[in-house]
Amino acid sequence: MVAPNPGPFTLSGTRTYLIDDFAVIDPGPAIDSHIEAIREAMPKLKKVFITHRHADHAPAALPLKSLTNAQIVAPAGGLEVIATPGHTSEHVCYLTPDRDLFTGDTILGEGTTAIFPPDGNMSDYIRSLEKLRQRNPRRIFPGHGPTRDDAIALIDEYIAHRMQREQQVIDALRAGAHTIPEMRRRIYRELDERLYGAAEVQIYAHLIKLQDEGRVDARDGAYYVSPRA
Repeated sequence: MVAPNPGPFTLSGTRTYLIDDFAVIDPGPAIDSHIEAIREAMPKLKKVFITHRHADHAPAALPLKSLTNAQIVAPAGGLEVIATPGHTSEHVCYLTPDRDLFTGDTILGEGTTAIFPPDGNMSDYIRSLEKLRQRNPRRIFPGHGPTRDDAIALIDEYIAHRMQREQQVIDALRAGAHTIPEMRRRIYRELDERLYGAAEVQIYAHLIKLQDEGRVDARDGAYYVSPRA
């Protein structure tokens, strides 16, 4: 079930997953028509699982609890809860015994997810991707975008993308781009200007990781490759 909230970051809308006839993963935004559609589809709703607190994933939980008396609790039994901080500090994913992985915003069905510091953390995010890969999932049911049957390949693609972007940041610094706007102009050469802000935040997230690792230094609002790197 897809919520009626399409947009640049939500793609076609937030995906709400109906599990058997008693559970929902990511009920989505507090849009009356969406809440009513869930209620009608799940008359025996007992539990509501949330991957993270963002407004496009969680707010419908409380209205559903009021309407159905469903519990908003950590799952027991059939779902493994996997802590996956990075997109947000409290983000979790859910893995079924059949190795179906519900990823929220950690992995999308198309494109890549955004990391917004300080709550978002690039180092944590990459570790979370590696953790999910170790679970050997079969299919991915993302918070946005289509279901993916190539779970391992997609996770590898996500990790490779982040490593490539990190290298681009290093290369930009070595080429003389020492501020975030300068790096953005070098790395994102044909980007829609409406996305400049989001792109610069992603660069910033990578720079924080590189500083934490001692590979980049910051001085007076500018960044430099560390001589220790």
